[in-house]
Formats: sequence, structure tokens, C-alpha cells
Amino acid sequence: MTHKRLLALGGLILLAGCTCNRLADAPAPQSAAVVPAAAAPVTPAVPLSPASVKETVQAVPAPQTPAGVSAPRSAEPEEVTLFPQEAGQTLEETLPSAPKEPGAADFVAQARAGQTLSAPAPDEASFKGEELIPLEGRRLSPLAYEPVQKTDTSSPWSGEELKYGVYYSFIKAGTAYIKNRGITTVNGRKAYLIQTTAFSASVIDAFFKVRDVNYSWIDAENFYSLGYSQSVREGSYKRDEWLTFDYENNRFYGEMQKKEAPRALSGPLSQRVLDMLSSLYFVRAQKLEEGQDIIFDIINREKQYPLVVKVLGKETVKTAAGKFDCIVVEPQFRGEGIFVSKGKSLKVWLTDDEYKMPVKMKTEVFIGSVSAELLEYKRN
Repeated sequence: MTHKRLLALGGLILLAGCTCNRLADAPAPQSAAVVPAAAAPVTPAVPLSPASVKETVQAVPAPQTPAGVSAPRSAEPEEVTLFPQEAGQTLEETLPSAPKEPGAADFVAQARAGQTLSAPAPDEASFKGEELIPLEGRRLSPLAYEPVQKTDTSSPWSGEELKYGVYYSFIKAGTAYIKNRGITTVNGRKAYLIQTTAFSASVIDAFFKVRDVNYSWIDAENFYSLGYSQSVREGSYKRDEWLTFDYENNRFYGEMQKKEAPRALSGPLSQRVLDMLSSLYFVRAQKLEEGQDIIFDIINREKQYPLVVKVLGKETVKTAAGKFDCIVVEPQFRGEGIFVSKGKSLKVWLTDDEYKMPVKMKTEVFIGSVSAELLEYKRN
């Protein structure tokens, strides 16, 4: 197994699929609307395109005069103005033009123009020896340029900060962090800003350096996604991608950039959805019972599909952060990607308490397994 595959897989395990850096590019079929339990459906808007108007003037044949009869002289024709026109203006120019419907680039430009801060809201180290990722040169979501307040809320993950070791079998390949950065505002809604960062171990940096940062904005009331931003740096591979979910206008929009120029993204949105990272927090907000299936819709890189999370049972897990009674869940991803091979499972151990803190994540690979285990955690 290559180090590239190992570390990218570690990024997924970080949050049971939160980064999803290079899922298979085959289009996923649109699913029937499966709405999260706490969310109300959005009535889809049907865009109306003004019909084009075309005037035709038919020539009327002149009446025939019988032979030997002189045609009567007609009066001078009266000038008729069909449309009031300015001098030199053509008929086409006087007709009202249809309003131009905004495209993906228009939504992106408007979002960029509305950025509040000149730089992304700064992060702070929470653990001893924690590295912060420089954000210069990364194409982040405009939502990353909004102020964040570390405000205590009623959620069990308020102020939560988690540190993980990422392992290939028994070899430590990197470190990852998950943080609830606090509360911000997205389209008038209060939102949690959840951030993940992933780093390759120092012994690997020399030939395959990983520095990934991901954000998700989660509605503070109902826990559906308001947008996400992924910035991947894995060896020579680079990708910046973000989407904002505009439920008021029934649309999502964003950008993606790899080596080429950034490409604007946009599409219809008919229901509340989740992204890969917010899906973990939505599951954590549910009452979990053995044998239960939790089903919701995911949008990732313009693809929408249902994600099924199975509740398998209970186990006790021991990590460097302590011993925990856990509920085991299994997200079942569609298709095959670099993180989870077809037919392979990904399991997540959540504490069996009000916090449902992820303490361990593990997936089987071609040879061995890749896992993430909790090293330290902080709250409030």
C-alpha cells in the first residue's frame, strides 16, 4: 500500500468520511428526497424562462382591377406608429429584454464581494505541539471569512476539541484534529463552524507531505449543513472545493480548483442536506438504538445521494485518552473511492453518553487496516 493511499485514507477516517478527497468520479444518481428528521423540506422553485416573441408581417396581395376600368386614386397613406421609437432605434431594440438569470459565476462573485474579513478567522493551537496550517494560497469558502465567537451553547459538543493519531496497522502515519470553533452566521442563520486538520508524520513529510484543512457550517438549531470547504494538500495533489447551500433560493453554489483555473459550481436544491463532515454531527444528535438505520442525503462535489448509517451495537474501547463504553455505527458509502474499497466497511465508535464523542474509526484495506484513535480531548 502506498503512503499516498495510507494518508489519504487517514483523512477519511478522521471523521468517518469527512474529507472524501477523491471519491470515484462516476456520477451518483439523484436520490429520492430523504430529509433529516429535524429538517423541513424546501419547496423547489421552478425557474421560468421568458418566451421569445417574434413578430411576422405578412404581405397582403393588392386587389386586382377588372380590365378597362381605371383604378381609383387612393388618398395618401396615413403614417402609423406601431411602437414609440427614438430616432435611429430599431424595432428589436424597443422590445423589452428578458432578465438574465444569474449563473454559477454570478453567485460566487456575489459571495466573494460579501466577505466580512480580509483573512480567514484565525485558529489557535489547543494541544501541546499542535501545528497550525497556513492558509495563504488556498481557495477557501467565503464563509471562512466571517468572524467566529467562542460562545457556550446547549449542544453537547460546545467547545469540543479532539486530537487523533492516524495509524496504518501499528505504524503511526499522522495526526488529525477536530474542533468546534464556535458560532458564526451564514445567510442569517446561526451556525457551528467545525474544522478538521490532518498532518502526515514527520518521517513521511520528506516524500509525501499531507496538510489538509476542512470546514463545515452546521445549522445550530437543526444540524443540517449550510456549507462546506475542503482544502487538500497531499504530496503533489492539490484541490480546493467549497459549496454553500442557499435554502432560501433553493440552490447550491461554489467553486472547485485543482491544477486548472477555478470552476464555478451551481445547481438546484430541493431539500435540506448534509455534507460529509456535518453528517457525523447529525448522527451524534440522534438517539441511537441497536439495529437502527439513519438515512439522509449527502451533497459532495455536485453529487447528491443517500447515506445509510447502521447502528451495530455496543462495545468498550480503550485508547490513549481513556476507556469508553461505545455505540458502534457503520456508514455505508456509495461507490468506490480511494478511502473505502468496494465491499470494505468503515466503523466508528461513539461514546455511549450525551456527547457521543468519536473515539475510534477503522477501515480494512487491501493489506491490514487504517484507524484513527483519540489521543486527547477538551470541552468548553
